[in-house]
Amino acid sequence: MIEQKENTTSSPLLSVIVPVYNVQEYLERCIRSILEQTYRNLELILVDDGSKDTSFRICNEYKEKDTRVVVVKQANAGSSVARNTGLKLAKGNFIGFVDSDDWLHPRMFQDMISFAISKNLPVVECSNTNSKDVHLNANLDNSFKIESQEEAMYRIIEADGFAVWRRIYHKDIVTGMTFIPGKIHQDVFYTLDVVDKINKMGYLHGKYYIYNIANESIIRSAYNLKKLDAKDAVYYVRDIAGKYKPDLRDLGTVYLMKGLINHYIPLFSHEHLDPVFEHRKQLKAEIKQHYKAMPAQWNIEKTRGLIVIYTPFWAYKTLLLLNRFRIELKLKVIKHFNV
Repeated sequence: MIEQKENTTSSPLLSVIVPVYNVQEYLERCIRSILEQTYRNLELILVDDGSKDTSFRICNEYKEKDTRVVVVKQANAGSSVARNTGLKLAKGNFIGFVDSDDWLHPRMFQDMISFAISKNLPVVECSNTNSKDVHLNANLDNSFKIESQEEAMYRIIEADGFAVWRRIYHKDIVTGMTFIPGKIHQDVFYTLDVVDKINKMGYLHGKYYIYNIANESIIRSAYNLKKLDAKDAVYYVRDIAGKYKPDLRDLGTVYLMKGLINHYIPLFSHEHLDPVFEHRKQLKAEIKQHYKAMPAQWNIEKTRGLIVIYTPFWAYKTLLLLNRFRIELKLKVIKHFNV
């Protein structure tokens, strides 16, 4: 693994920004996991986004216990604005983001900062696991790699790994950069803009970040029209990828096709959102428009696109129902033979 450096007063300051909104059930675990990091030279900026539960009180309790904690309260404006508030307050040489319902391996920031310093990296990313599988990842994978800009961009798009909480950023990279208020997929825009500015990036394979799948948010909740309005994110991926070499441009096109189809499908199980097929007609037209640009080698996505284009709505709904039945039957069979 990367050579570890002791935490001294000369270690770079890390600013950890946490937007907080009605997360009293999970907040203390998140805060403790940050304050108990082996890397001690950090400031924790808790931005309460108008919580109506006891979250703000919990933030202040930790501020009284630890001088590294900064607490600010704002009227509810969403996580983008909360992160921007944190960025304005941040004094660190490096910036990190954590979601208030998640938590961290205790060596996460130590290993990331050490990697960044030893290899002179502007951005370092780590892998993550979900809260259900955290017990399966007790031993960290110590392998790492340094990626070129295009390698990092390709991996992130292919893995749909846009979440900003998986990285630390040197302040020189993110100075002047802000999150777009009101955007559901704000991380897509922010991450692509960051990677588009750098020439290399570090990647740690260890699953240091624990993503909480027990909590619901606008992103993790059921499909709604606000999510449909956010389809501009998949177009942004396509546009950024289009600036690079052919394999990355192709990936951007495939990502766009996948994204449009993934907006099309949920409308059949949430038909109250689209009673006269207005949104499905528009999505089908967009899928048809961009289908011709699909690279030949992506057979599965090309087939999915063709099925959308040439299948009537009633028949497509039937196909989805049959596929759901097939999956449920398969799960029942597996469960039966595993009993």
